[in-house]
Amino acid sequence: MKQQYIESVFLTVIYIIGSGITVFYFNASETLLELITYPAKVFLETMICQDFSLKTINLMLFIVYFLWAFNCVYLNIIKLTLKQLNSKAIKKL
Repeated sequence: MKQQYIESVFLTVIYIIGSGITVFYFNASETLLELITYPAKVFLETMICQDFSLKTINLMLFIVYFLWAFNCVYLNIIKLTLKQLNSKAIKKL
């Protein structure tokens, strides 16, 4: 279980860095891309503008926790699906 948490942290950091590069350096303005990268944009805008207040710090922590929890669930679903596919493939052989 601890390995899953570490993998989720790794995915969260990759998401924030990748979304930050996409939004701030490439100026992506597609609606779907803006929707996908919105949490990272809110997180990074606070750091770039250096607007640190209790409200913005709470928002940043909520975003990181939300992304981490989403990645935990996402990884769990993928791993369970792969285990089921492997067991069905082995039974057919």
